[in-house]
Amino acid sequence: MNPAGWQDFAEMTGGASGALIGLLFVAVSLNASKIAGHHGLRASAVQTLVLFIAPLVMAAVLLAPDQPDWVIGTELILIGLASSWVLLSIRRVRQNLSDDDQLLVAIFNRRATNVVIMLLLVASGILLACGQNAGLYLVLPVTVVAFVSGVLNAWYFLLPPPPPEKQHTGGTQPAPPA
Repeated sequence: MNPAGWQDFAEMTGGASGALIGLLFVAVSLNASKIAGHHGLRASAVQTLVLFIAPLVMAAVLLAPDQPDWVIGTELILIGLASSWVLLSIRRVRQNLSDDDQLLVAIFNRRATNVVIMLLLVASGILLACGQNAGLYLVLPVTVVAFVSGVLNAWYFLLPPPPPEKQHTGGTQPAPPA
């Protein structure tokens, strides 16, 4: 592997991750009273933090000097597995919420995105550990998707969209606003 070729990417990723973690802390702080008392919103904040920390740790791995490819690959696998474990634990927390609370946190639930991020990170590590330097090219989509998903979450913490309207099951329609 040519670490110098990936140094700029890793530095950019690490810097962006740090800035985005700061954004998340500001967004959560502005709505701390609402988030603190709600298990689902706290779990969503942790999910977003994982989406920003995984690329940060990945960048640190890529910047660590004089590591053999198989070590970097193993570290990427461990980052992907640890992140997956946290995200799966968060999913279990969300499953125990009431229906109204699940509606509130539904905007943060991007299960397919989280799975793709973690699978690509693990696949990148496996390829690199097996001597295939092309595995590093999978860290680019991991980083981009994690950042976009995390920024959307942080935006929702700042300016949550209006809650979805509940379906009326009765035979009467609600009166239109005057």
